[in-house]
Amino acid sequence: MKSIDEAWAGLTDGQKKALVSKLVRARTGNEMYAEELFRAVLSDDLRIIFVDGIAKLVDSTGRCILQKGMTEDVQHANFDFGLVKREIDFVASLDRLRLSFTPGMVFVSVDEYKRQFEALVAQIRAEKRVANLLKGVFQPLCLPQLKITDYGLALEETFLPAVQRSYLAAFPSRNFNNYRKGELAGQVSIVEESRHQRFIERLAKGPVVLIHFPNPMQGFSIPAARKMIGALPDGFMLSGAIDTATSLVADPRTMAAGWKTPGRDCAANGWRSSAPSLCFRANDGALRFGGRSLDADGSFSGGLSFVG
Repeated sequence: MKSIDEAWAGLTDGQKKALVSKLVRARTGNEMYAEELFRAVLSDDLRIIFVDGIAKLVDSTGRCILQKGMTEDVQHANFDFGLVKREIDFVASLDRLRLSFTPGMVFVSVDEYKRQFEALVAQIRAEKRVANLLKGVFQPLCLPQLKITDYGLALEETFLPAVQRSYLAAFPSRNFNNYRKGELAGQVSIVEESRHQRFIERLAKGPVVLIHFPNPMQGFSIPAARKMIGALPDGFMLSGAIDTATSLVADPRTMAAGWKTPGRDCAANGWRSSAPSLCFRANDGALRFGGRSLDADGSFSGGLSFVG
């Protein structure tokens, strides 16, 4: 950390002039009043207030900011429902994924998992509009190579059984309830504006490492979550049931701890019609997969996944 004198000495003459010029023009718009402005600031007749020049899309808690012109229903987040931020364990995460999914599915190595995750974190940190996402809860995920032609069938045959295996291994005395059993094949669609289809296309080519943000839109209705994704940088997608399920497989003790865990909207998906939505919800005795209305609920959140 440099002192004021050291920082000033490190600027070129052009940078010093530009800095002073910005100060003057911010107040007067005319450099002819520079001396008057300097004296007023030095005597404390005027105070300098700094305003962030970058329009943030995420607040200091990691929650997305409702954008101007958005009329979709949003409630205040109910912070009685939240997630505990834990230290990332790449080995344990990948072990649970490998054990819970069908044997023979192709994942990356632990070293590659960590390398790709850290590269994605660096991308987000460098994008100041969304860097605050890293102040909330997030997790690395790795999904196996898988060609998905029927989203609902993939849930029934691959992802929900993996959730059940991982969840019951973590909580042997609890239950996993699939309230959409037999009602998913051929019935689940991808909402066009969600960007989720790009993720499915990448899965067909090989394993995908991503960063998953489980509750950045807590209190957003499903339509509001679908609208919000359009304001975010291109590498983000709205979470659907597949990446949300994978997050539960990778870390069930965080993502399905109990009643105070936020509900997980799969806002990238439609089921049969526009309503109700698919979702996961945990309580102290079970994890259930089912549906709810599209309305805002302060204890539910749509998720985001960043694939870069």
